[in-house]
Amino acid sequence: MELYEHIKTFDVKYCDTDFKDELKPSAVLAYLEEVACSSADELGFGYEFIKPRGYAFMLTNIRCEFLKPVPLGEHIVAKTWPTPPSYVVFGREYQILSPAGDVYMNATSRWCMVDIKNGKLLQSKLLENQDYSTYNPTRALDVNRWKFPVFKPEEGELRFEMTVANSEYDHNMHVNNTRYADYCFNCFSVAELASRKLKGFALSYSRQCHDFDFIANLRKKALFSFRALTKRTKWSFSPKFFFSISQVLERIYSFIQYKH
Repeated sequence: MELYEHIKTFDVKYCDTDFKDELKPSAVLAYLEEVACSSADELGFGYEFIKPRGYAFMLTNIRCEFLKPVPLGEHIVAKTWPTPPSYVVFGREYQILSPAGDVYMNATSRWCMVDIKNGKLLQSKLLENQDYSTYNPTRALDVNRWKFPVFKPEEGELRFEMTVANSEYDHNMHVNNTRYADYCFNCFSVAELASRKLKGFALSYSRQCHDFDFIANLRKKALFSFRALTKRTKWSFSPKFFFSISQVLERIYSFIQYKH
Protein backbone atom coordinates (compact mmCIF):
# COMPACT_ATOMS: atom_id res chain seq x y z
CA MET A 1 0.00 0.00 0.00
CA GLU A 2 1.28 3.44 -0.93
CA LEU A 3 2.10 5.59 2.10
CA TYR A 4 0.12 8.80 2.47
CA GLU A 5 1.65 12.14 1.48
CA HIS A 6 -0.02 15.47 0.80
CA ILE A 7 1.48 17.99 -1.62
CA LYS A 8 0.85 21.69 -2.14
CA THR A 9 2.79 24.08 -4.36
CA PHE A 10 3.80 27.68 -3.70
CA ASP A 11 5.49 30.48 -5.59
CA VAL A 12 7.98 32.32 -3.41
CA LYS A 13 6.90 35.98 -3.51
CA TYR A 14 8.57 39.23 -2.52
CA CYS A 15 6.62 39.43 0.74
CA ASP A 16 7.88 35.97 1.75
CA THR A 17 11.58 36.74 1.42
CA ASP A 18 14.17 38.64 3.44
CA PHE A 19 16.77 41.24 2.44
CA LYS A 20 18.87 38.46 0.84
CA ASP A 21 15.96 37.43 -1.44
CA GLU A 22 15.68 34.13 0.46
CA LEU A 23 12.57 32.57 1.94
CA LYS A 24 12.41 33.82 5.54
CA PRO A 25 11.69 31.49 8.48
CA SER A 26 8.25 32.92 9.30
CA ALA A 27 7.19 32.34 5.68
CA VAL A 28 8.54 28.78 5.90
CA LEU A 29 6.28 28.22 8.91
CA ALA A 30 3.34 29.78 7.07
CA TYR A 31 3.82 27.42 4.11
CA LEU A 32 4.06 24.43 6.47
CA GLU A 33 0.94 25.57 8.29
CA GLU A 34 -0.94 25.84 4.99
CA VAL A 35 0.05 22.39 3.74
CA ALA A 36 -0.68 20.86 7.17
CA CYS A 37 -4.17 22.37 7.24
CA SER A 38 -4.80 21.23 3.67
CA SER A 39 -3.70 17.70 4.59
CA ALA A 40 -5.95 17.66 7.68
CA ASP A 41 -8.89 18.74 5.50
CA GLU A 42 -8.15 15.92 3.07
CA LEU A 43 -7.94 13.36 5.87
CA GLY A 44 -11.21 14.50 7.43
CA PHE A 45 -10.10 16.26 10.63
CA GLY A 46 -9.53 19.80 9.38
CA TYR A 47 -10.82 23.10 10.71
CA GLU A 48 -14.40 22.56 9.56
CA PHE A 49 -14.44 19.23 11.43
CA ILE A 50 -12.85 20.28 14.73
CA LYS A 51 -14.30 23.80 15.13
CA PRO A 52 -17.92 22.69 15.82
CA ARG A 53 -16.57 20.24 18.40
CA GLY A 54 -14.71 22.97 20.26
CA TYR A 55 -11.29 21.51 19.45
CA ALA A 56 -8.13 23.15 18.11
CA PHE A 57 -4.74 21.86 17.04
CA MET A 58 -1.83 23.77 18.56
CA LEU A 59 1.80 23.46 17.60
CA THR A 60 4.09 22.56 20.52
CA ASN A 61 7.43 21.93 18.78
CA ILE A 62 8.91 22.31 15.33
CA ARG A 63 12.44 21.87 13.99
CA CYS A 64 13.57 22.82 10.48
CA GLU A 65 16.90 22.11 8.81
CA PHE A 66 17.93 23.71 5.52
CA LEU A 67 20.10 22.05 2.90
CA LYS A 68 20.17 25.25 0.85
CA PRO A 69 18.29 28.59 0.83
CA VAL A 70 15.02 28.89 -1.08
CA PRO A 71 15.34 31.82 -3.55
CA LEU A 72 12.83 34.48 -4.52
CA GLY A 73 10.68 33.42 -7.49
CA GLU A 74 11.17 29.68 -6.98
CA HIS A 75 8.20 27.40 -7.56
CA ILE A 76 8.39 25.04 -4.60
CA VAL A 77 6.69 21.82 -3.60
CA ALA A 78 5.68 21.44 0.07
CA LYS A 79 5.10 17.85 1.15
CA THR A 80 3.64 16.66 4.46
CA TRP A 81 2.34 13.57 6.19
CA PRO A 82 1.11 12.84 9.74
CA THR A 83 2.82 10.11 11.74
CA PRO A 84 0.94 7.73 14.06
CA PRO A 85 0.08 9.74 17.22
CA SER A 86 0.70 8.82 20.83
CA TYR A 87 -1.80 9.35 23.62
CA VAL A 88 -2.02 13.13 23.16
CA VAL A 89 0.85 14.04 20.80
CA PHE A 90 0.33 14.25 17.03
CA GLY A 91 3.41 14.18 14.82
CA ARG A 92 3.71 15.73 11.38
CA GLU A 93 6.64 15.67 8.93
CA TYR A 94 7.48 18.06 6.10
CA GLN A 95 9.76 18.59 3.14
CA ILE A 96 10.21 21.55 0.82
CA LEU A 97 11.50 20.59 -2.62
CA SER A 98 12.28 22.13 -5.98
CA PRO A 99 10.14 21.16 -8.99
CA ALA A 100 12.93 18.74 -9.95
CA GLY A 101 12.70 17.03 -6.57
CA ASP A 102 15.81 18.49 -4.93
CA VAL A 103 15.29 18.92 -1.18
CA TYR A 104 15.57 22.45 0.20
CA MET A 105 14.41 21.70 3.73
CA ASN A 106 13.33 18.90 6.07
CA ALA A 107 11.16 19.52 9.12
CA THR A 108 9.41 17.66 11.90
CA SER A 109 6.76 18.87 14.34
CA ARG A 110 4.59 17.92 17.27
CA TRP A 111 1.01 19.08 17.87
CA CYS A 112 -1.62 18.70 20.56
CA MET A 113 -5.38 18.78 20.22
CA VAL A 114 -6.88 21.10 22.81
CA ASP A 115 -10.34 21.75 24.21
CA ILE A 116 -10.84 25.46 23.49
CA LYS A 117 -13.12 26.04 26.52
CA ASN A 118 -10.92 24.62 29.26
CA GLY A 119 -7.50 24.29 27.60
CA LYS A 120 -7.18 20.58 28.37
CA LEU A 121 -5.26 18.25 26.08
CA LEU A 122 -7.47 15.80 24.19
CA GLN A 123 -6.68 12.18 23.39
CA SER A 124 -5.97 11.15 19.82
CA LYS A 125 -8.70 8.49 20.03
CA LEU A 126 -11.33 11.26 19.93
CA LEU A 127 -10.75 11.48 16.17
CA GLU A 128 -12.87 8.41 15.55
CA ASN A 129 -12.77 8.83 11.76
CA GLN A 130 -8.99 8.16 11.64
CA ASP A 131 -7.29 4.80 11.13
CA TYR A 132 -3.85 5.57 12.56
CA SER A 133 -2.49 2.20 11.45
CA THR A 134 -2.48 3.54 7.88
CA TYR A 135 -0.39 6.60 8.76
CA ASN A 136 3.09 7.01 7.34
CA PRO A 137 5.72 6.43 10.11
CA THR A 138 8.63 7.80 8.05
CA ARG A 139 10.55 10.70 9.57
CA ALA A 140 11.78 13.60 7.47
CA LEU A 141 14.02 14.64 10.35
CA ASP A 142 14.99 12.62 13.42
CA VAL A 143 14.84 14.48 16.72
CA ASN A 144 15.81 12.60 19.86
CA ARG A 145 15.44 15.50 22.25
CA TRP A 146 12.81 18.21 21.98
CA LYS A 147 13.47 20.04 25.24
CA PHE A 148 15.89 22.96 25.05
CA PRO A 149 18.34 23.89 27.81
CA VAL A 150 17.57 27.34 29.20
CA PHE A 151 19.50 30.11 30.86
CA LYS A 152 18.69 32.72 33.46
CA PRO A 153 17.13 35.89 32.02
CA GLU A 154 19.92 37.98 33.56
CA GLU A 155 22.49 35.88 31.65
CA GLY A 156 21.03 36.86 28.28
CA GLU A 157 21.33 40.01 26.23
CA LEU A 158 18.07 41.88 25.61
CA ARG A 159 17.75 42.35 21.84
CA PHE A 160 14.07 42.89 21.08
CA GLU A 161 10.87 43.60 22.99
CA MET A 162 7.26 44.32 22.11
CA THR A 163 3.68 44.27 23.34
CA VAL A 164 1.32 41.86 21.58
CA ALA A 165 -1.44 43.48 19.51
CA ASN A 166 -4.32 42.22 17.38
CA SER A 167 -2.32 41.85 14.15
CA GLU A 168 -0.42 38.92 15.71
CA TYR A 169 -3.62 36.90 16.31
CA ASP A 170 -5.13 33.92 14.51
CA HIS A 171 -8.55 32.24 14.85
CA ASN A 172 -7.41 30.35 17.95
CA MET A 173 -7.30 33.74 19.70
CA HIS A 174 -3.58 33.78 20.39
CA VAL A 175 -0.37 34.80 18.62
CA ASN A 176 0.05 32.64 15.54
CA ASN A 177 3.00 30.24 15.68
CA THR A 178 4.63 31.76 12.60
CA ARG A 179 5.12 35.13 14.30
CA TYR A 180 7.62 33.75 16.82
CA ALA A 181 10.15 33.13 14.06
CA ASP A 182 10.19 36.87 13.31
CA TYR A 183 10.57 37.68 17.01
CA CYS A 184 13.51 35.29 17.18
CA PHE A 185 15.33 36.63 14.14
CA ASN A 186 14.82 40.18 15.38
CA CYS A 187 17.51 39.29 17.92
CA PHE A 188 20.04 39.72 15.09
CA SER A 189 21.07 42.76 13.11
CA VAL A 190 21.00 42.90 9.31
CA ALA A 191 24.82 42.86 9.28
CA GLU A 192 24.97 39.74 11.45
CA LEU A 193 22.51 37.83 9.27
CA ALA A 194 24.11 39.02 6.03
CA SER A 195 27.37 37.31 6.95
CA ARG A 196 25.80 33.98 7.91
CA LYS A 197 23.97 31.14 6.22
CA LEU A 198 20.86 29.77 7.87
CA LYS A 199 21.36 26.14 8.86
CA GLY A 200 18.19 25.55 10.83
CA PHE A 201 15.92 26.67 13.62
CA ALA A 202 13.61 25.14 16.18
CA LEU A 203 10.74 26.51 18.22
CA SER A 204 9.31 25.14 21.43
CA TYR A 205 6.02 26.68 22.51
CA SER A 206 5.43 26.58 26.26
CA ARG A 207 2.68 29.18 26.73
CA GLN A 208 0.26 31.07 24.56
CA CYS A 209 0.69 34.81 24.11
CA HIS A 210 -2.31 37.12 24.10
CA ASP A 211 -3.29 40.73 23.61
CA PHE A 212 -1.20 43.15 25.71
CA ASP A 213 1.34 40.51 26.81
CA PHE A 214 4.84 41.98 26.94
CA ILE A 215 7.55 39.98 25.18
CA ALA A 216 11.25 40.38 25.91
CA ASN A 217 13.63 38.48 23.61
CA LEU A 218 17.04 37.63 25.04
CA ARG A 219 20.00 36.17 23.22
CA LYS A 220 22.95 34.17 24.50
CA LYS A 221 25.77 32.56 22.51
CA ALA A 222 26.23 28.95 23.61
CA LEU A 223 28.60 26.10 23.02
CA PHE A 224 27.31 23.93 25.85
CA SER A 225 23.97 23.21 27.47
CA PHE A 226 22.46 25.39 30.19
CA ARG A 227 20.49 24.66 33.31
CA ALA A 228 16.76 25.24 33.11
CA LEU A 229 15.15 27.88 35.29
CA THR A 230 11.71 29.39 35.50
CA LYS A 231 11.91 32.66 37.37
CA ARG A 232 8.83 33.69 39.30
CA THR A 233 9.05 37.09 40.91
CA LYS A 234 6.92 40.04 39.93
CA TRP A 235 6.97 38.53 36.45
CA SER A 236 7.01 34.94 35.31
CA PHE A 237 9.40 33.99 32.53
CA SER A 238 8.64 31.24 30.08
CA PRO A 239 11.30 30.09 27.55
CA LYS A 240 9.98 30.10 24.03
CA PHE A 241 12.44 29.14 21.32
CA PHE A 242 15.95 28.42 20.05
CA PHE A 243 17.65 28.40 16.70
CA SER A 244 21.12 27.96 15.29
CA ILE A 245 22.86 29.43 12.30
CA SER A 246 26.06 28.19 10.70
CA GLN A 247 29.47 29.69 11.50
CA VAL A 248 28.39 30.48 15.05
CA LEU A 249 26.21 28.51 17.44
CA GLU A 250 23.58 30.61 19.15
CA ARG A 251 20.83 29.70 21.56
CA ILE A 252 18.05 32.26 21.45
CA TYR A 253 15.16 32.34 23.88
CA SER A 254 12.19 34.59 24.19
CA PHE A 255 11.07 35.15 27.74
CA ILE A 256 7.37 35.92 27.73
CA GLN A 257 6.50 38.08 30.70
CA TYR A 258 3.13 37.99 32.42
CA LYS A 259 2.07 40.22 35.29
CA HIS A 260 0.61 38.31 38.25
